[in-house]
Amino acid sequence: MGFLAKIRRYIRISGVGSISRRYFVMNAFDGATTVLGIVVGAYAAEITNQLWIISSGLGAALAMGLSGFAGAYMTEEAERTVSLKSLEKSMLSDLSNSVVGEASRFASFWTGIVDGVSPSVSAVVCLLPFILSFYGIFPMYLAIQLSIVVGLSLMFLLGVFLGRVSDRNVILHGVKTLCVGLVLTFVLLIFKLAK
Repeated sequence: MGFLAKIRRYIRISGVGSISRRYFVMNAFDGATTVLGIVVGAYAAEITNQLWIISSGLGAALAMGLSGFAGAYMTEEAERTVSLKSLEKSMLSDLSNSVVGEASRFASFWTGIVDGVSPSVSAVVCLLPFILSFYGIFPMYLAIQLSIVVGLSLMFLLGVFLGRVSDRNVILHGVKTLCVGLVLTFVLLIFKLAK
């Protein structure tokens, strides 16, 4: 059996697909929201150094990634161990080396990877305008505007994805998640206006 076929089999056996979707959306949303907060906060504080914003964003992305992986892996591993032991007790047999045991271990690792990678990727995508600005491709003020647009767009698309998965109104779900980003942006901009 090929590597990808084995992964698909473990996902099917462990039922980790829906959990992965939840982790992916929730943590990608966290990554986009965090960087949006850093960007708008830096703008409100009149910070004009791209490197500061990039460093802060990448630091947050790394922290969210490591925390996400470790937290999800340990939590899922504990839950899967309890479920496997319960199944072993009812079947009066050791399942640790069975395909069910392997799928259970895989599910813990898989959820950790999804939970760790999703916020980091969305954070880096939101930081791309600053990275390009750092290399002189366009000015800082445009990097700020583009990063905010990218962050808000990501939030909207994650909402659309949730709407599609739940077979409900995709635009409504997109607008709901977009509103979170708009509220954050508005609240942080109040600090700039209050100065």
